[in-house]
Amino acid sequence: MRKRKTNFSLSVFMLLLIFIGKCLLVSLIVVASYSICTLLGAIIPVNTNYRNKAQGIEIGISSNGVHTDFILPTANSFFDWRNVVDVNDFENPLQSGSFVGVGWGDRGFYLDTPTWAELKAKTAIVAILIPSPTLVHITAHEIPPYGNKFYQTLYLTEDQYIALCKYIAGYFKYNKGKVELWEGVGYTSNDNFYTAVGSYHAFNTCNFWVNKGLIRAGVRTALWSPLDRGMFYQLAKIKTA
Repeated sequence: MRKRKTNFSLSVFMLLLIFIGKCLLVSLIVVASYSICTLLGAIIPVNTNYRNKAQGIEIGISSNGVHTDFILPTANSFFDWRNVVDVNDFENPLQSGSFVGVGWGDRGFYLDTPTWAELKAKTAIVAILIPSPTLVHITAHEIPPYGNKFYQTLYLTEDQYIALCKYIAGYFKYNKGKVELWEGVGYTSNDNFYTAVGSYHAFNTCNFWVNKGLIRAGVRTALWSPLDRGMFYQLAKIKTA
């Protein structure tokens, strides 16, 4: 009887080891596949005919090394962001001649991680693995943040710029024609969060959201770039006219 119990326990233990081994193998395959897709997406360019002419409308692509934002004029004759967000949402009201930084991302990540030092494993895992609700992040800038770790200046035609702004504005959730402000949750007095549409997950990240906008505007960028590095790899290859 004791021998049967021992054999049963050993069988259960072996089955558990086999199950754990299969789970680890599947995890390794998933991670390897994702890494390969990320690499291939980064090295395959789109819109290769784009030329960065030092004329037209200046915009910027800014990254802190992980998260990427568009840097856009607050207002010009083609698009006015003051018609989208309330200028009084900011301590320094948005004015013509200033700039706005616009990002999109996971709601939990944005609200629970003011700085990268506060990043929790649970927040990162949930953001990557589980499709989650999103926010648009607007930051007011007097001048573009040229000193950021990664910054690329781009010039767009009128049509390209309008296409990009429409793409971005389409990610706000509107209630009776107005965007939904999350009051009191900005990092400073000059940035705010707004309810967004779309779900965040490993294949639709904050960086790929910017990458998709560049594709929509006809700018050379990566085919697929869930990380900022792939996008900046292709931006660095843009030829000037």
